[in-house]
Amino acid sequence: MDFSIKQTSANLSFIERINKEREQAQEQLASGKRINSAADDAAGLQIGNRLTSGINAFEQLATNARDQVNINQVQDSQLSAINDGLQRANVLAIQSGNPLYQGDAIQGELDQITQEINVIAGEALGQDDFIQRLDAGDPATTQAALATAQADINDRASSLGAESNALASQVATYEISRVSLSDSRSRIEDTDFARVTGERDQAETRFQIALLNKRDEESRKGLLIDQLL
Repeated sequence: MDFSIKQTSANLSFIERINKEREQAQEQLASGKRINSAADDAAGLQIGNRLTSGINAFEQLATNARDQVNINQVQDSQLSAINDGLQRANVLAIQSGNPLYQGDAIQGELDQITQEINVIAGEALGQDDFIQRLDAGDPATTQAALATAQADINDRASSLGAESNALASQVATYEISRVSLSDSRSRIEDTDFARVTGERDQAETRFQIALLNKRDEESRKGLLIDQLL
């Protein structure tokens, strides 16, 4: 009797072990992951978690850089609008030296352009007094002031473009690093579907054979096994 009890326990343990292997393989196929818990591979899970943290960090760095590029593009458009206004003001300053043009009309447009430029400069540069009043009655001084303002805008635009190019390069570097870490994580965590499918099918076959053997054994001994039938 003692031998029969021990043998039954051993057989159940064998069947349960095969069933666990079958269920584990099925879980890996369903999730696409070789490691679904620490029980699957504790060391691999820790490495995978560290890789995931690195992947998330590079993703956020790339997002931050892209957001800054977008901000720079908005500012670049604002600088272009300021430059267009300065170009138009320069044409008006030149025209103001021609006696055929009415000074009042030119002065009115210069005042309007100055206001528009300062509104944009206040948003883009934090300078709502970027341009002082332009005087149609003093074309030389007005043109000199416009030339200085244009040089300033051109310098800012160049710096902005260089910054955006550097950020774009950083994004590319972050993406390369993220992809590299993702590939490493996949090699550790992802399921080899062909291999696991084969293991599952083998476990299923062994499980069914073990059950049949158990039925035969219990039938010969006159015992019943309810929990696995």
